[in-house]
Amino acid sequence: KGTPSVLSLSRQTLPNLENSTIEHAVKGGYVLHDVEGENLNIVSTGSEVQIAVAAAEILNKEGIKTRVISLPCWEVFDAQPKEYQLEVFRSGAPYLSLEAYTTVGWQKYSHEQYGLAAWGASGPYDKVYEKFGLTGPNIAAVGKKVVEYYQKKGGEVISPILHAI
Repeated sequence: KGTPSVLSLSRQTLPNLENSTIEHAVKGGYVLHDVEGENLNIVSTGSEVQIAVAAAEILNKEGIKTRVISLPCWEVFDAQPKEYQLEVFRSGAPYLSLEAYTTVGWQKYSHEQYGLAAWGASGPYDKVYEKFGLTGPNIAAVGKKVVEYYQKKGGEVISPILHAI
């Protein structure tokens, strides 16, 4: 329908995530795990979404309400009506993006970005991810720092997709 198509495969064994459906994915982005009165939003794509879910589970158990957003296609998401975009990226709590590669581009969808600043490493993915802190427990720790920063900063946290120009 005028957009590229891709068959995306992974060397990792990935879980089927609850609420991850083709109906949601065709919008380019969607809320995978929702909570009301969130303290934090974690946004990711691909195999990193399971890490975001693991981090959110840890944070939610600790009383830090955390939403998870899956954003498989920026271009398709950006073509959605603004109302839908703001349902997914609502104001009220900071957004932390999680990417196993570069964080370039994630500034559009998050207040804070976690990813690699340079080339990664080769090896079994679980060892490489551990080396670079791409684990549920570490992202939960990073998420706590983000929440603490924005609470200390004070003021309203506006959706990262809202801009003057």
